[in-house]
Amino acid sequence: MSTDTEQYKITMHHSLLIFDLDGTLLDTVDDIGTAANQVLQELGYPSHPLSAYQEFVGSGVAVLFQRALPDKNPEQSVIDECLVRFEHAYDACWDKASTPYPKIPELLNQLLELNYRLAILSNKPDPFTKKCVTHYFAPYRFHPVFGQRPTVARKPDPQAVREIMKYHNTSAEQTLFIGDSEIDVQTAQNAGIFSIGVAWGYRHSEVLLAQGVDLLIEQPSELLSFLSNQT
Repeated sequence: MSTDTEQYKITMHHSLLIFDLDGTLLDTVDDIGTAANQVLQELGYPSHPLSAYQEFVGSGVAVLFQRALPDKNPEQSVIDECLVRFEHAYDACWDKASTPYPKIPELLNQLLELNYRLAILSNKPDPFTKKCVTHYFAPYRFHPVFGQRPTVARKPDPQAVREIMKYHNTSAEQTLFIGDSEIDVQTAQNAGIFSIGVAWGYRHSEVLLAQGVDLLIEQPSELLSFLSNQT
Protein backbone atom coordinates (compact mmCIF):
# COMPACT_ATOMS: atom_id res chain seq x y z
CA MET A 1 0.00 0.00 0.00
CA SER A 2 1.41 3.36 -0.99
CA THR A 3 1.59 6.10 1.62
CA ASP A 4 -0.01 9.48 0.89
CA THR A 5 2.88 11.79 0.07
CA GLU A 6 0.95 14.87 1.18
CA GLN A 7 1.67 14.08 4.81
CA TYR A 8 5.40 14.17 4.06
CA LYS A 9 5.70 17.77 2.87
CA ILE A 10 8.92 19.12 4.32
CA THR A 11 10.81 22.37 4.45
CA MET A 12 14.27 21.01 3.57
CA HIS A 13 14.79 20.21 -0.10
CA HIS A 14 16.25 16.76 -0.67
CA SER A 15 19.04 17.07 -3.22
CA LEU A 16 20.94 13.76 -2.87
CA LEU A 17 19.21 10.47 -3.65
CA ILE A 18 21.07 7.29 -2.69
CA PHE A 19 19.68 4.17 -4.35
CA ASP A 20 20.11 0.52 -3.58
CA LEU A 21 20.77 -1.47 -6.78
CA ASP A 22 19.44 -5.05 -6.76
CA GLY A 23 15.68 -5.15 -6.25
CA THR A 24 15.40 -1.37 -6.52
CA LEU A 25 16.76 -0.27 -9.88
CA LEU A 26 17.77 -3.60 -11.38
CA ASP A 27 16.11 -7.02 -11.27
CA THR A 28 19.11 -9.33 -10.91
CA VAL A 29 17.78 -12.26 -8.92
CA ASP A 30 17.73 -14.80 -11.76
CA ASP A 31 21.39 -14.22 -12.61
CA ILE A 32 22.40 -14.27 -8.95
CA GLY A 33 20.41 -17.44 -8.37
CA THR A 34 21.83 -19.13 -11.45
CA ALA A 35 25.39 -18.44 -10.31
CA ALA A 36 24.71 -19.47 -6.71
CA ASN A 37 23.00 -22.69 -7.80
CA GLN A 38 26.01 -23.55 -9.94
CA VAL A 39 28.25 -23.14 -6.89
CA LEU A 40 25.98 -25.26 -4.71
CA GLN A 41 25.83 -28.02 -7.31
CA GLU A 42 29.61 -28.00 -7.78
CA LEU A 43 30.03 -28.54 -4.04
CA GLY A 44 27.39 -31.26 -3.85
CA TYR A 45 24.63 -29.24 -2.20
CA PRO A 46 20.99 -28.98 -3.33
CA SER A 47 20.03 -25.97 -5.42
CA HIS A 48 17.00 -23.71 -5.02
CA PRO A 49 14.27 -22.29 -7.28
CA LEU A 50 15.48 -18.94 -8.58
CA SER A 51 12.57 -17.22 -6.85
CA ALA A 52 13.93 -18.37 -3.47
CA TYR A 53 16.89 -16.05 -3.89
CA GLN A 54 14.61 -13.06 -3.38
CA GLU A 55 14.79 -13.92 0.31
CA PHE A 56 18.51 -14.74 0.26
CA VAL A 57 19.83 -11.49 -1.26
CA GLY A 58 20.30 -8.13 0.40
CA SER A 59 23.04 -8.65 2.97
CA GLY A 60 25.98 -9.58 0.77
CA VAL A 61 27.15 -12.79 -0.88
CA ALA A 62 28.48 -14.42 2.29
CA VAL A 63 25.09 -14.10 3.98
CA LEU A 64 23.41 -15.31 0.80
CA PHE A 65 25.29 -18.60 1.08
CA GLN A 66 24.62 -18.83 4.81
CA ARG A 67 20.95 -18.78 3.87
CA ALA A 68 21.27 -21.04 0.82
CA LEU A 69 23.40 -23.81 2.33
CA PRO A 70 21.54 -26.68 4.02
CA ASP A 71 23.69 -26.31 7.15
CA LYS A 72 22.56 -23.04 8.70
CA ASN A 73 25.84 -22.73 10.60
CA PRO A 74 28.34 -23.57 7.86
CA GLU A 75 32.07 -23.59 8.45
CA GLN A 76 33.83 -20.41 7.36
CA SER A 77 35.96 -22.48 4.99
CA VAL A 78 32.79 -23.55 3.17
CA ILE A 79 31.61 -19.95 2.85
CA ASP A 80 35.04 -18.91 1.58
CA GLU A 81 34.97 -21.63 -1.08
CA CYS A 82 31.48 -20.53 -2.12
CA LEU A 83 32.63 -16.93 -2.45
CA VAL A 84 35.56 -17.84 -4.69
CA ARG A 85 33.40 -20.01 -6.92
CA PHE A 86 30.56 -17.47 -7.01
CA GLU A 87 32.85 -14.76 -8.33
CA HIS A 88 33.68 -16.90 -11.35
CA ALA A 89 30.14 -18.19 -11.87
CA TYR A 90 28.51 -14.77 -11.60
CA ASP A 91 31.11 -13.18 -13.85
CA ALA A 92 29.88 -15.51 -16.59
CA CYS A 93 26.18 -14.70 -16.25
CA TRP A 94 25.67 -11.34 -14.50
CA ASP A 95 24.05 -9.77 -17.59
CA LYS A 96 22.10 -12.72 -18.99
CA ALA A 97 18.67 -12.09 -17.44
CA SER A 98 19.11 -8.91 -15.39
CA THR A 99 17.09 -5.91 -16.48
CA PRO A 100 16.06 -2.50 -15.12
CA TYR A 101 12.62 -2.46 -13.55
CA PRO A 102 9.82 -0.91 -15.65
CA LYS A 103 9.83 2.90 -15.70
CA ILE A 104 13.20 3.14 -13.93
CA PRO A 105 15.03 4.66 -16.94
CA GLU A 106 12.26 7.24 -17.30
CA LEU A 107 12.49 8.06 -13.60
CA LEU A 108 16.24 8.53 -13.75
CA ASN A 109 15.99 10.76 -16.81
CA GLN A 110 13.51 12.99 -15.02
CA LEU A 111 15.63 13.14 -11.87
CA LEU A 112 18.62 14.26 -13.92
CA GLU A 113 16.53 16.91 -15.64
CA LEU A 114 15.57 18.18 -12.18
CA ASN A 115 19.27 18.31 -11.17
CA TYR A 116 19.14 15.75 -8.39
CA ARG A 117 22.43 14.17 -7.41
CA LEU A 118 22.30 10.38 -7.66
CA ALA A 119 24.42 7.74 -5.94
CA ILE A 120 24.29 3.98 -5.47
CA LEU A 121 25.07 1.93 -2.38
CA SER A 122 24.76 -1.85 -2.64
CA ASN A 123 25.83 -4.93 -0.70
CA LYS A 124 26.72 -6.59 -4.00
CA PRO A 125 30.52 -6.93 -4.32
CA ASP A 126 31.93 -3.60 -5.44
CA PRO A 127 33.38 -4.75 -8.79
CA PHE A 128 30.06 -6.28 -9.85
CA THR A 129 28.13 -3.24 -8.63
CA LYS A 130 30.25 -0.96 -10.78
CA LYS A 131 30.03 -3.35 -13.74
CA CYS A 132 26.22 -3.48 -13.56
CA VAL A 133 25.85 0.29 -13.22
CA THR A 134 28.25 0.96 -16.10
CA HIS A 135 26.38 -1.52 -18.31
CA TYR A 136 22.78 -0.66 -17.46
CA PHE A 137 22.86 2.91 -16.14
CA ALA A 138 25.85 4.70 -17.68
CA PRO A 139 23.82 7.71 -18.93
CA TYR A 140 22.50 8.58 -15.48
CA ARG A 141 25.70 9.84 -13.84
CA PHE A 142 25.59 8.02 -10.51
CA HIS A 143 28.43 9.28 -8.31
CA PRO A 144 29.73 7.59 -6.34
CA VAL A 145 28.82 3.97 -7.00
CA PHE A 146 29.70 1.75 -4.05
CA GLY A 147 29.22 -1.96 -3.57
CA GLN A 148 30.49 -4.01 -0.68
CA ARG A 149 34.17 -3.17 -0.16
CA PRO A 150 36.57 -5.13 2.05
CA THR A 151 37.57 -2.11 4.14
CA VAL A 152 34.09 -0.61 4.62
CA ALA A 153 31.29 -2.05 6.74
CA ARG A 154 28.34 -3.21 4.66
CA LYS A 155 24.78 -1.98 5.01
CA PRO A 156 23.06 -1.42 7.41
CA ASP A 157 26.18 0.23 8.83
CA PRO A 158 25.94 3.95 7.91
CA GLN A 159 29.65 4.38 7.13
CA ALA A 160 29.26 4.34 3.33
CA VAL A 161 26.19 6.61 3.44
CA ARG A 162 28.22 9.18 5.34
CA GLU A 163 31.03 8.81 2.82
CA ILE A 164 28.58 9.57 0.00
CA MET A 165 27.14 12.55 1.87
CA LYS A 166 30.64 13.91 2.44
CA TYR A 167 31.46 13.47 -1.25
CA HIS A 168 28.44 15.61 -2.16
CA ASN A 169 28.77 17.96 0.84
CA THR A 170 25.15 17.34 1.82
CA SER A 171 23.49 17.04 5.20
CA ALA A 172 21.31 14.21 6.48
CA GLU A 173 18.27 16.45 5.98
CA GLN A 174 19.13 16.80 2.29
CA THR A 175 19.57 13.07 1.68
CA LEU A 176 17.16 10.24 0.85
CA PHE A 177 17.80 6.50 0.75
CA ILE A 178 15.68 4.43 -1.64
CA GLY A 179 15.68 0.65 -1.40
CA ASP A 180 13.63 -2.53 -1.39
CA SER A 181 14.68 -4.29 1.81
CA GLU A 182 14.68 -3.98 5.57
CA ILE A 183 18.46 -3.61 5.32
CA ASP A 184 17.99 -0.42 3.31
CA VAL A 185 15.52 0.98 5.83
CA GLN A 186 17.91 0.16 8.68
CA THR A 187 20.75 1.82 6.78
CA ALA A 188 18.76 5.03 6.45
CA GLN A 189 17.73 4.92 10.09
CA ASN A 190 21.32 4.37 11.22
CA ALA A 191 22.46 7.32 9.10
CA GLY A 192 19.63 9.57 10.30
CA ILE A 193 18.16 10.09 6.83
CA PHE A 194 14.71 9.68 5.27
CA SER A 195 13.92 6.20 3.93
CA ILE A 196 11.78 5.33 0.93
CA GLY A 197 10.87 1.69 0.37
CA VAL A 198 9.91 0.33 -3.04
CA ALA A 199 7.20 -2.31 -3.24
CA TRP A 200 8.37 -3.82 -6.54
CA GLY A 201 11.56 -5.40 -5.15
CA TYR A 202 12.50 -8.56 -3.29
CA ARG A 203 10.75 -7.96 0.04
CA HIS A 204 7.05 -7.79 0.82
CA SER A 205 5.71 -4.38 1.73
CA GLU A 206 4.85 -5.65 5.21
CA VAL A 207 8.55 -6.22 5.89
CA LEU A 208 9.38 -2.61 5.05
CA LEU A 209 6.47 -1.25 7.06
CA ALA A 210 7.41 -3.37 10.06
CA GLN A 211 10.94 -1.96 9.88
CA GLY A 212 9.51 1.57 10.07
CA VAL A 213 10.10 2.83 6.54
CA ASP A 214 9.25 6.54 6.24
CA LEU A 215 7.48 6.21 2.90
CA LEU A 216 6.44 3.20 0.81
CA ILE A 217 5.93 3.61 -2.93
CA GLU A 218 4.46 1.17 -5.43
CA GLN A 219 5.49 2.87 -8.68
CA PRO A 220 8.63 4.83 -9.65
CA SER A 221 6.48 7.83 -10.54
CA GLU A 222 5.51 8.14 -6.87
CA LEU A 223 9.07 9.16 -6.04
CA LEU A 224 8.68 12.14 -8.36
CA SER A 225 5.34 12.96 -6.76
CA PHE A 226 6.94 12.93 -3.33
CA LEU A 227 9.82 15.14 -4.43
CA SER A 228 7.47 17.61 -6.11
CA ASN A 229 5.56 17.99 -2.83
CA GLN A 230 8.62 19.34 -1.04
CA THR A 231 8.19 22.96 -0.14
